Amino acid sequence: MPSAILINDQPVGRVGIMSAKVTAREARTRFGMLLQRVVNGEEIVVTRHGQPVARIIPAGGRDLRDVRQAVDSLRALRSAIAERWGSGHVLDDGEVKSMIEEGRR
Repeated sequence: MPSAILINDQPVGRVGIMSAKVTAREARTRFGMLLQRVVNGEEIVVTRHGQPVARIIPAGGRDLRDVRQAVDSLRALRSAIAERWGSGHVLDDGEVKSMIEEGRR
C-alpha cells in the first residue's frame, strides 16, 4: 500500500483502525488510489482548510440501525436493572462480582 504518494498522508486513526488524512484536493486527484486503500481496510479522513469534513470507510461497517438497536437494548437493560434494584440503588463490588460469576455459569 503506497502511502508515501500522498503529500499530507498522516496517521490519525482510532485504535485498531488504520487511517490517513488527505486534503480535499488530493482526494479529488487521487480518488481511485484512495478507494483501493479503503478496499484494503484503511479509513481515509478528508480535510478542508485543515478541518476534517468527511470519512471514506470500507463498506460493510456498522450500520446506523445496528448502533441504534444496541443503544435501545442498553437502555432497556438499564431500565430493567433499575426496576429490579430500585432507581437509587448503587451496586457494591460484591454484588458486581456475584453477578459476573452468575453470568459465567
